[in-house]
Amino acid sequence: MVTNAQWAMQKALLAALNVDPNMAAIFGAPLRLYDEIPVQPVFPFAVFDRSSLRPVNADHEGALEHQMTIKIWSRYGGRREALDGLQALRLAIDTLSVPLDGHYLVNVRTTFADIFRIRSSRLYEAVLRLRAVTEPLSS
Repeated sequence: MVTNAQWAMQKALLAALNVDPNMAAIFGAPLRLYDEIPVQPVFPFAVFDRSSLRPVNADHEGALEHQMTIKIWSRYGGRREALDGLQALRLAIDTLSVPLDGHYLVNVRTTFADIFRIRSSRLYEAVLRLRAVTEPLSS
């Protein structure tokens, strides 16, 4: 059975973040990391946002480049809580080493992080983008 590389990456990332103590300290246990913004969220929380996938190049047959965005929403203590969430997420991603269903994680790293206040509110949104490369496991 062929497994979807994007879904395998998201599942592995979620599993790793769920057992990370720094993530739990900020986003609770179970981790408040969702596929979509909850109707009545408990802050802070994070959401899987944009995800794209493309072949690395012709020289690396089967290798795929993942670009994923995770957003953090905070409303407590100004930027501090959002910055703490970004730091925990960045550390967890940059040290990530997890098995993926049907794929091998070649590398993963944070490529972008930013934080900004939502106009006319107490909400802060932090954005983190990551890049990962996976290869299919041999059958």
